[in-house]
Amino acid sequence: MKKIFLLVTFLILQTFLVGLINLSAQEKQIAVTIDDLPLNGPQFEAARLRTMTNKFLTGIKKFQIPAVGFVNESLLYMPNETDARIAILKSWTDADVELGNHTFSHQGFKDSSLADFEDDFIRGETVTKMLMKNRKIRYFRHPFLQMGATLEIEKSFENFIGQRGYKIAPVTIDTLDWMFLAAYSKARSENDKAMMKQVSGDYLKYVGVKFDYCEKLSGELFGRQIKHILLIHANELNADNFDALMNVIKGKNYRFISLEEALQDSVYQFSDKYIATSDWLSLWAFSKGVKINAPQAPEYIQQAFNGK
Repeated sequence: MKKIFLLVTFLILQTFLVGLINLSAQEKQIAVTIDDLPLNGPQFEAARLRTMTNKFLTGIKKFQIPAVGFVNESLLYMPNETDARIAILKSWTDADVELGNHTFSHQGFKDSSLADFEDDFIRGETVTKMLMKNRKIRYFRHPFLQMGATLEIEKSFENFIGQRGYKIAPVTIDTLDWMFLAAYSKARSENDKAMMKQVSGDYLKYVGVKFDYCEKLSGELFGRQIKHILLIHANELNADNFDALMNVIKGKNYRFISLEEALQDSVYQFSDKYIATSDWLSLWAFSKGVKINAPQAPEYIQQAFNGK
């Protein structure tokens, strides 16, 4: 009887330990990056921008997220608000959020010469360098996720910024918040709280679906979950829903890591075949001949974005 008891106890303990191991194995990792600081989308006054920024920073602190924010310095130069906007951007660094370069004017690489793109990159680091003080700016994010038209052009640009201490920050999960923002901003301007709630709910549902899709694609491409890099934007849609958004991600068993740690994943290398996008799941899929069929935003969101 004693032997049977010990055997049963051992089996229960073994099952428990296997469960813990499996749970640990299921933990996924993601770096959070935020584009278009200080403000993505329709511009509004500094007081409202400060409120929006505080929501982001409160959430980042609450969830202990080692985020990186990518700056478009042209957005700082608004009549009678330049100093206020620089102070708001400084609040990100005061909250220990690392800043990166997103060009000065959010210039797309697709329709730019290499020289013009490099010039806009250089213009985009002036204020950011001042705010980062003794910390070097380490990361660059391509506007519109447009890399160079050819791999040779892209590598030339990356060599140019590499000599200045920068690395490229690719993306693997884009929430399309910039598309949902059109409907959200319109509803907010009309004080249509019901529509704001609907857009927010549909956005969070979409994020869940997009994560599922990206995880499935990661599994098909690499047989595992890579260290993902999330792209969201500095806008009111994300600020107003920040806690809910992060809870969607945590609910899928993700742990927040730094961009530096994410880029240590061995997958972040150029594939044999090249397309000009810093959406690297799409880049890798193209190179491996894997068909992609990313989920789309609801029809009414697409219509609002297209001004219909």
